[in-house]
Amino acid sequence: MKMRSLLHSAAIAVLFVSATVSMAQAGKLRAGAAKVDVSPTPSMFPFTNMQTYGSLHDPLFVRALVLDNGTTKLALVSCDSIHLPFGDELVKAVTDELKIPATQVIISATHDHNSPAGAGGFGLKSGGDKNPYFDILKKGIVDAVHQANAGLQPARIGFGTGKAYINTNRDEKIGEGYHMGYNPEGPSDKTVAVLLVTKPTGEPIAIYANYAVHSVVMYRTHTKDGQVQVTGDLGGAASAYIEDHFKGAVGLWTMAAAGDQNPLFMANYNQDAPDVVDEGPGGFVVLDELSRRVGEEIVRVTKNIQNTTDKAVLWGGATSVTCPGQQRAEPPAPGVPQAGWRGPAHVAMVDGKPVTIPLQLFMVNDIALTAVSGEVFTEIGEHVKHDSIFDRSFMVTMLTNGIGYIPTDKAYLWPSEKAITNAIKPGCSEPAIVGGFVQLEKSYLPIWQAAQ
Repeated sequence: MKMRSLLHSAAIAVLFVSATVSMAQAGKLRAGAAKVDVSPTPSMFPFTNMQTYGSLHDPLFVRALVLDNGTTKLALVSCDSIHLPFGDELVKAVTDELKIPATQVIISATHDHNSPAGAGGFGLKSGGDKNPYFDILKKGIVDAVHQANAGLQPARIGFGTGKAYINTNRDEKIGEGYHMGYNPEGPSDKTVAVLLVTKPTGEPIAIYANYAVHSVVMYRTHTKDGQVQVTGDLGGAASAYIEDHFKGAVGLWTMAAAGDQNPLFMANYNQDAPDVVDEGPGGFVVLDELSRRVGEEIVRVTKNIQNTTDKAVLWGGATSVTCPGQQRAEPPAPGVPQAGWRGPAHVAMVDGKPVTIPLQLFMVNDIALTAVSGEVFTEIGEHVKHDSIFDRSFMVTMLTNGIGYIPTDKAYLWPSEKAITNAIKPGCSEPAIVGGFVQLEKSYLPIWQAAQ
C-alpha cells in the first residue's frame, strides 16, 4: 500500500527498460579501464567560463571502466568537468564506439568548478553554445572507452563502504534564509562507496569511488599571477591519490547525492559574505589534505573488499519521473542580488512547466548503481539507499543533460537558497525518484533470481 500510494502521487512514467529476463544471464566477467588527458590546450588561455582562468595547474582527465560478461556490456565514464552539456551527443559517441544501447552507458561529471566545461564562456554570446573545449572533452570520452574496451581482460568485482568526514551540509542560516555556508549539524552522508574491479590475481584494474561532496575546494581561489587556475580539484586529486597507491589501476571519482554538500574546508571561504578570505596558492595545501583523507579511506575500503567474484549478471535500465513545475511570479529585479547572503529569503512562485528527471540503474549482480541527471540533495540519496531492494546500493549524480538542483521538501521550507526559485514544485521529486528506482529494481529482480 505504501509503495502504491508513493507511485501514484509521484506521477512516474517509465520510458524504457533495457533488458528482459530472457536476455540477461551470468557470465565470466572481463573488464578494462583507461584514462585520457583532456586538459585545455595552452593556446586557450586565458579564457572565461564562470571564472577567468589564466593557466593550468594540474591535468584534467576522462576515466572509463568497461564491464563485459559475454552477453552484456556496461560503460562507466567519469569526467573532470563541472557538467556535461550536449549529453545526447556524448552518449551517442560512446554507444557508436561500443555498439551498445544508451541505457548501458553512464557518463558523469566530477562537478569540478575549476574546469572549462563544454558550453558557454570563451566570449560566446550564448551560454548554451558549444565552446572550443567541447571537442577535446568528447574526443577524450571516446578515446577512453575505446582503450578500456580494447583492454578487456578476465576480472573479478566486489563492493565495500566506509566513512570519510571531509564534507558538510552547506545550508547555513544567514538572516531570514539558508544560504551557502557551513552547517555541520545539517544532514550529511559520510559514506564512501567503492566498486572494485581486479585481475584474477587480485591487483586492482579500477576503483570506482563515490562520495557526497562538491569538488569546489579551489573555486574562486586566485593561485597564480592573481588569476584562477584550471585544476581537477577534489575529485581529480582523490583519483590521483588512488592511482598513486595502486600502480596501474584507474581511479574513477563520482559525486554522490551532494546538492547540499560542500568540502569541510575551502581555499576561498565566506564566498558570499563581506569578509571573504582567499588563501591563494596555499589553497592547494587544503586540497591536498582533504583529498588525502578521502583517498586514504577509499584505499582502506578497497583493501578490505574480500567478496569479489568472477561471475556477473550485468544489466542497465532507464526511466524518467515527471514532477509539476514552478517559476517566478515576477522576473528578478535588475541589479538586485539573487543568491548569497544578500539574496532574497522568499520569492513568489507560480505554476510552471513540468520537469522531467532522467534516472538510470546499473546492476552488477546484487550491486545497485542508481544514477540521476541532477544535483540531488543528500537526504534523497539516503532515502533511495534505504528503500532499495538490494543491500548494496549507491547513487551517482551529475550525469549528462543535468536538470540542476533537486532539493528535499525540507529544503523548500527552510528555505534553502537552491530551493526558493527551483523549477520543481515541492512534494514530488523525492518520492518520485525513490519510487522510480524501486520500479527499475523490480524489473531486474527476476533476472537476478533466475541467475542464482
